[in-house]
Parts: sequence; structure tokens; C-alpha cells
Amino acid sequence: MLEHEIRRGKLPRSLLFHGPDGSGKFLTAVEVARIQSCRDNGEPECGCASCAAVRRLSSVDMFLICRSNLAKSFDLWGRFGFSDENRQYLIRDLERFLNSIGGDGRYEKEYRYVSGLVGSKSALEKNFGELIDIVSDIIPSASGRVITIDGIREAQRFLSHRSGVGERRVLMIDGAEAMNDEAQNSFLKVSEDTPEGSCIILTVVNKERLRPTIVSRCRLYRFQRLTDDKKEMILKRRWPGCSEKGIPQEGRPDDMGSVYERLQSGKRSMHQLRVIADEINKKGNEAVFFDYTLALLRERIGNLHDGPVQRVCEFERLLRATENAKRSILFSNSNREVVLYDFLLNNIPKIVQ
Repeated sequence: MLEHEIRRGKLPRSLLFHGPDGSGKFLTAVEVARIQSCRDNGEPECGCASCAAVRRLSSVDMFLICRSNLAKSFDLWGRFGFSDENRQYLIRDLERFLNSIGGDGRYEKEYRYVSGLVGSKSALEKNFGELIDIVSDIIPSASGRVITIDGIREAQRFLSHRSGVGERRVLMIDGAEAMNDEAQNSFLKVSEDTPEGSCIILTVVNKERLRPTIVSRCRLYRFQRLTDDKKEMILKRRWPGCSEKGIPQEGRPDDMGSVYERLQSGKRSMHQLRVIADEINKKGNEAVFFDYTLALLRERIGNLHDGPVQRVCEFERLLRATENAKRSILFSNSNREVVLYDFLLNNIPKIVQ
């Protein structure tokens, strides 16, 4: 029903996703936000600036509130790093982190340390890794905090501004049942005055913990935890090249098998990656290498059933990167050596770990 409404352009302004943890509510909400703010056609593989920003949870057209949003945001910062272009969004998340631990005597030392980094660009770049470690250690202890009226007021200001890069502005409240009474009262006013060109998405485990007046103003979408068979069917439908038997033996060239044995053993220095890339290039086996890599990844689909969301996201990223690299060498004028070496350098550590 949700997909049908999106295609018809009939999506309501307020949506409520309810269902158990692990049923895909948050990821679906992010995907809806991406489609709504997309400046192109909203296709799954769209790589426009708006879609890329939403996937990183750093879009100026998306405002995210939740008890665990910092954990999700800093997981992405830790994986992808930051640049001058998105530094302001990292500062925004750090300020939210500081607000969440302010006044807690347990973290006084960490509070002073992070505050010092926020005000210095060079210090932030130099100590970024240590910063991510500190934040990741503290966030789980602060995850029980409620969503307060301050967050809802900030969301109201966000919705009152015009859209930035994307087509629409999207407010997401993940774990909306954590709103206290003041926050729920404030949210009622926000939902009444949702401006044109805006969309609100709430996710909850138990919708009964929200006020009936809030529930009545939203279109409800019920989520269920998928069975292992259902997950496997969806993954194989998304990547149709995957067979029931995984990698066909006839699709495993001996030289590609030996390449991965070398990649899995010993240190993977830049020089070693360059040597392997040169060997593949000389034989013209780039497409064979990427086919082998895709088959190797698809063989692991069955291991994702009970894995964390981050692992599934990383798995999908690796598949997409492999598909895009293969497409580049087959259907564009890209330099094959550069495409292959770049792929080895950025993705092999994750594939062979």
C-alpha cells in the first residue's frame, strides 16, 4: 500500500509506522524520506545530491529526532568520515550529543573534551577517530532518555523553513513513544499546522503509548518481523543473479579463487593491491573479477538473517559498489585500471574480513 501511494503521489502528510523492533520501520522511513526529497525520479539507485545526503542522515531537508538517532548518526560518521562540505552537520550532531550528556557528572571530562573539539577545525580532524570512540562508548548509557519538548520545538522551526536541496522537507521521529507529555502536546500543534511540501513520519513499537489524537491524525502502516525465508526471498529478488546454490562452480575461475586467497592472507598493502590489479588488467579479467565478487557476496545472503541493521546496510553498499564498478568498465569509457584499483582499495577490506 505504501509503495502504491508513493507512485501515485498520494502519500499523506503524516505517517505512523508501528511494529516490533527489527521489522524495518526506520530503514523504510529513511527510504520514504529519500524519495520525497529526491530532485530526480526517486529510483532506488538515484545518486543525486539530495538522495546521497538522506542516506547519510545529513540532509538539510530531513530532521531526525529519536533516543537513538545519535547512535545511528555517529555510526555513519565513523564509517564514512567527514569533509568540509558536511562538517556543519557533524557539528550539529556533536552539539546534540553534548546536550544529551550536559549536567551528567559521569561524563564531565568527556563533555569538556568534545566541547573543545567542536570549536577547532584542526583539532576535530586530528582527533576524529578518538572522538568517535568516546561518543560510541557513551551513547548506549544515555539511550534511555525521553524525547522532550525542546526537540519538538526545533522540529517545528525546521518545518517552517523552505526546502533546501530536495523537493520536500521530512520530519522523522524514531521511537515516538518516547515523547513525554509536553512533547506530545507540542507535537499535536505541529501535526495540525504541517506546511505544504512537508511530511512527518513517526515510528513506534507500540502505538498505544501515543495519544489517540496523535494516532488519529496519521496514516497507519503495520510492520511485521520477517521470517528467514521471507528475508532471503526479498534479497534474492533485489539481486536476481543469486541462485539457491550460491556461487555456481562453473562461475568460479581458478585464477579468481587464487586472487581472493591472496587478498585474504597476509597484509593488504597498497603495493600488493596494485600488483593484483595489474595482473587482472593484463588478462582483461575485470568483468570476471566483479562477477566472482558478486557471486561471493550473494553466497553470504543467508548469514544476514539475524545480523544488525548496520551489517545489512554495509552488505547492500558492497553489492552496489561492485555492480557500479562492473557497469563502469562495461558501459562507459572509464579507465579500467583506475576503476579496479579504486574498488580494491575501498572495498576489499570489508569483503574479505
